[in-house]
Amino acid sequence: MNRYQKIVLAGAFANAVLLMLFPPFEVESLARGAPVFDAFYPVFAAPPYRVIAGNLLYFVLFAVICNAGIAWLALTGGKENRPRFTPRNLIMVMGFVNLLVVFLFPPYEAVPLAGGMGGGTFDGFAFALAESARRRIFVPLLYIEVLYVLINACAFWLALGERSAKAVIDDSIQELLTEDPRRDAEVEERVRQGVEERIREEAKAAGRAAASRKE
Repeated sequence: MNRYQKIVLAGAFANAVLLMLFPPFEVESLARGAPVFDAFYPVFAAPPYRVIAGNLLYFVLFAVICNAGIAWLALTGGKENRPRFTPRNLIMVMGFVNLLVVFLFPPYEAVPLAGGMGGGTFDGFAFALAESARRRIFVPLLYIEVLYVLINACAFWLALGERSAKAVIDDSIQELLTEDPRRDAEVEERVRQGVEERIREEAKAAGRAAASRKE
């Protein structure tokens, strides 16, 4: 596992923790007689009569896991353990795809019948080009989705930047300093043998040259 994959896993874990600390809640609707989406609250400070919207929470967690899995696989090391795709370019592509999915499948709210009590309520996600007279886009939740995608894309884009040349050189020097002493001894022995072999070859060549001059 390379550095970029570790960052992806850490980011996915942070997103999951954030969603568990601030999950979506729903409240019982008198007009519909069923729970409807209310808002995101701190899990330990939710208003009374609110319950966690399990289906919506599972859906968002599934999206986080899918994105992390795709990024983790795409950043698998290839030659010289470098990612197959440029990390920052990958984040830009995934951010664009996520925004495209958000706008193609936005959250909708059900419009109450004429004379009905209350306003519109969250009614799930649907294909944006499918017309429905009794539903309209649930704008507050759509804003939250878009903002969430943009913040994540910016955070990962910054975290997955290439390290500076100075940091790479410092790491290489540290690796050289911490290498096994036995390996250093082997290298020194090979250098010594090479020098001795070179001296013998030059001595033989000098002897042959002196003999040929005498003749």
